[in-house]
Amino acid sequence: MEYQEAVSFLIEHFPQYQKIGIVGYKPYPARMLSLAAWLGNPQEKYPCIHIAGTNGKGSVSHMLAAIMQSAGFRTGLYTSPHLTDFRERIRVNGIMIPHQEVIDFMERFSRERMKELKDELPSFFDMTTAMAFSYFARQKTDIAVIETGLGGRLDSTNILTPTSVILSVITNIGLDHCDLLGDTITKIASEKAGIIKPGVPVVVGEYDPESFPVLAARAGQLHAPLFRAYDRPDQVYSLEGETLYQQKNLKTVLSAVDVLKETNPDLLTRLTPEAIVLGLEHFESATGLRGRWERLSRQPMVIADTGHNAHGMKYLKEQLSRETYQRLFIVFGVVRGKDLQSIIPLLPRDAYYFFTQAHIPRALPASELAVWGREAGLEGEEVTGVAEAFKKACEAASPQDLILVGGSTFTVADLLENFFCREKK
Repeated sequence: MEYQEAVSFLIEHFPQYQKIGIVGYKPYPARMLSLAAWLGNPQEKYPCIHIAGTNGKGSVSHMLAAIMQSAGFRTGLYTSPHLTDFRERIRVNGIMIPHQEVIDFMERFSRERMKELKDELPSFFDMTTAMAFSYFARQKTDIAVIETGLGGRLDSTNILTPTSVILSVITNIGLDHCDLLGDTITKIASEKAGIIKPGVPVVVGEYDPESFPVLAARAGQLHAPLFRAYDRPDQVYSLEGETLYQQKNLKTVLSAVDVLKETNPDLLTRLTPEAIVLGLEHFESATGLRGRWERLSRQPMVIADTGHNAHGMKYLKEQLSRETYQRLFIVFGVVRGKDLQSIIPLLPRDAYYFFTQAHIPRALPASELAVWGREAGLEGEEVTGVAEAFKKACEAASPQDLILVGGSTFTVADLLENFFCREKK
């Protein structure tokens, strides 16, 4: 089996929510527990930081991993989804899992488990989570930063137990994936609170009057010490890829470091001020983070951002106000099921839009998005694919203009894959 065959096998045989939607969501922990047991429960062999939240959990994961790396820890990092290479999901010290590791895992599963499981196959996310847990154990990581995929309570990563989790982090709670997690803030908070473990400290990143009582109640029931990042005094740090929303994430990260130092004597002496500064200054390049207000080109300026819901896009206009440009062009594509009405006030009215769709079944058709855009009073045109939409934006833009590409992770992924795909290591 070659690498591309292994990835194709994974995509074709195991349902993937991120690409196909709700039919790919298989929230059945018994499948994940069985998979982990087959591997010898590798997730119990190293300490973990477990991170959930509606927005910011990926950035917080990368920042914490970068700080741990700077402190000299061999650090595993598991995040999702990927943008251009499946292996982005699984890294040790910023380096992606090797091709051969992916091949070996898929060949072993195919040989030992496929026939036995028949119709009870794990989900795509179960498989990638198990692959990450196993790889981190074999790499003898000192610590692993684990980002949930969706929700928390029934997430594949939530087979982690208090014996391995040294800190839980919940960045914030917003309305997203309402078809699966619930249609209110309190319902979604209840799902995210599922990662809180008995006796394990939990950091809450942002305050919300509806969600906080749910999180606090759950922490109280489990005697899990709760720390409020939003109450932490501001500290100025130089952040790679400085953006407004990363400043919110920074408070969460610094609170997490405070708690880790307070509750884990082994970390206290190594999480020095110098390690924190170095980690934050290079957290994107050290861990491979892409797509967060990422500047891809100049003249015209091209920026890609994966913000994909109202909570994640609330800083958009203010962030744009910090840029210098004459005209603004936005290549915009979303997935089905998003609450488009909630983002109308957040979108610039002085931009010209190219309404498009990513190359995945879950994408909202460009024709439907364009109709919505016109009804919302946004000027623009329908373009079937992201690559064609970006070409049109480049043709329309002068060197003094700005092209922003976003609306979903997959819109950005299509852009990077077609035009800005870096050498993969």
